[in-house]
Amino acid sequence: MLWIEGVVALVIALAFLLHALFAFKPEHVEHHPARVRIGATIQGLAIGLLIGFVVVPLRMQVMDARGFDPGLSPGLSSLSFIPALLMLIVIRRGALLKVPVLKTYLRAYRRATLLKARDDAEKALAKLDAIEARKVSP
Repeated sequence: MLWIEGVVALVIALAFLLHALFAFKPEHVEHHPARVRIGATIQGLAIGLLIGFVVVPLRMQVMDARGFDPGLSPGLSSLSFIPALLMLIVIRRGALLKVPVLKTYLRAYRRATLLKARDDAEKALAKLDAIEARKVSP
């Protein structure tokens, strides 16, 4: 059943790549666009591998999709969920930014993500200011 986990990892990597292709405007991308896309794919693959090879098997084990496995109880296998969740958080927070070969791509993707988040926050604040100004004036 390893093909299921591999497909999950590749789909998540593809989702990150598509997000990098369509969500970032040229003003968000300060490096070469290929670096941002490669960084997005690497980030998506890292997260996808954790989800595909840790979370999906846990779900299959708990939901009893593969049948009863006397060697590994669902209670014991669920203990690996907490380290997997912590690893997902650490990866999302930027732990891979210091990996020697990949850091150029991951930093380009991270910078584009942060610039997009800043622009989105500024737009949301502008909308909030407009709403508050309408409520104050009448």
